[in-house]
Amino acid sequence: MSWFRKLSLRLFPDKRPAWVQQQERDFIAAVNSLKTLHVHEGGRMSIDPEEIREQVMESRERLKEFVQRAER
Repeated sequence: MSWFRKLSLRLFPDKRPAWVQQQERDFIAAVNSLKTLHVHEGGRMSIDPEEIREQVMESRERLKEFVQRAER
Protein backbone atom coordinates (compact mmCIF):
# COMPACT_ATOMS: atom_id res chain seq x y z
CA MET A 1 0.00 0.00 0.00
CA SER A 2 1.41 3.38 -0.96
CA TRP A 3 2.21 6.01 1.63
CA PHE A 4 -0.40 8.30 0.07
CA ARG A 5 -3.12 5.66 0.47
CA LYS A 6 -2.10 5.06 4.10
CA LEU A 7 -2.19 8.79 4.81
CA SER A 8 -5.58 9.24 3.16
CA LEU A 9 -7.04 6.31 5.11
CA ARG A 10 -5.79 7.83 8.35
CA LEU A 11 -7.11 11.31 7.52
CA PHE A 12 -10.39 10.18 5.95
CA PRO A 13 -11.40 6.76 7.34
CA ASP A 14 -14.11 4.84 5.51
CA LYS A 15 -17.17 5.00 7.78
CA ARG A 16 -19.35 2.70 5.69
CA PRO A 17 -20.40 -0.64 7.19
CA ALA A 18 -18.01 -3.55 6.64
CA TRP A 19 -20.51 -5.39 4.41
CA VAL A 20 -20.71 -2.38 2.05
CA GLN A 21 -16.92 -2.17 1.85
CA GLN A 22 -16.73 -5.91 1.13
CA GLN A 23 -19.42 -5.61 -1.54
CA GLU A 24 -17.42 -2.86 -3.24
CA ARG A 25 -14.20 -4.94 -3.12
CA ASP A 26 -16.06 -7.93 -4.60
CA PHE A 27 -17.45 -5.77 -7.40
CA ILE A 28 -14.01 -4.34 -8.21
CA ALA A 29 -12.51 -7.84 -8.26
CA ALA A 30 -15.27 -9.02 -10.62
CA VAL A 31 -14.73 -6.09 -12.98
CA ASN A 32 -10.97 -6.62 -12.94
CA SER A 33 -11.49 -10.26 -13.92
CA LEU A 34 -13.23 -9.32 -17.18
CA LYS A 35 -10.93 -10.16 -20.07
CA THR A 36 -12.37 -7.89 -22.77
CA LEU A 37 -13.04 -4.75 -20.72
CA HIS A 38 -11.50 -1.69 -22.35
CA VAL A 39 -11.49 1.81 -20.90
CA HIS A 40 -11.26 4.55 -23.50
CA GLU A 41 -10.26 8.19 -23.25
CA GLY A 42 -12.88 10.17 -21.42
CA GLY A 43 -13.80 7.21 -19.21
CA ARG A 44 -15.96 5.30 -21.69
CA MET A 45 -15.89 1.53 -21.29
CA SER A 46 -16.64 -1.29 -23.68
CA ILE A 47 -16.80 -5.05 -23.30
CA ASP A 48 -17.58 -7.99 -25.52
CA PRO A 49 -21.27 -8.82 -24.86
CA GLU A 50 -20.54 -12.51 -25.42
CA GLU A 51 -18.22 -12.54 -22.39
CA ILE A 52 -20.99 -11.13 -20.18
CA ARG A 53 -23.46 -13.67 -21.58
CA GLU A 54 -21.07 -16.54 -20.85
CA GLN A 55 -20.51 -15.37 -17.28
CA VAL A 56 -24.24 -14.98 -16.66
CA MET A 57 -24.95 -18.47 -18.01
CA GLU A 58 -22.16 -19.99 -15.89
CA SER A 59 -23.46 -18.23 -12.78
CA ARG A 60 -27.01 -19.36 -13.45
CA GLU A 61 -25.90 -22.97 -13.79
CA ARG A 62 -23.76 -22.79 -10.66
CA LEU A 63 -26.51 -21.21 -8.52
CA LYS A 64 -29.68 -22.79 -9.90
CA GLU A 65 -29.93 -25.16 -6.92
CA PHE A 66 -30.82 -22.13 -4.76
CA VAL A 67 -33.79 -21.07 -6.91
CA GLN A 68 -37.17 -22.75 -6.90
CA ARG A 69 -39.17 -22.60 -10.09
CA ALA A 70 -42.44 -20.67 -9.68
CA GLU A 71 -45.60 -22.69 -10.26
CA ARG A 72 -48.00 -21.12 -12.74
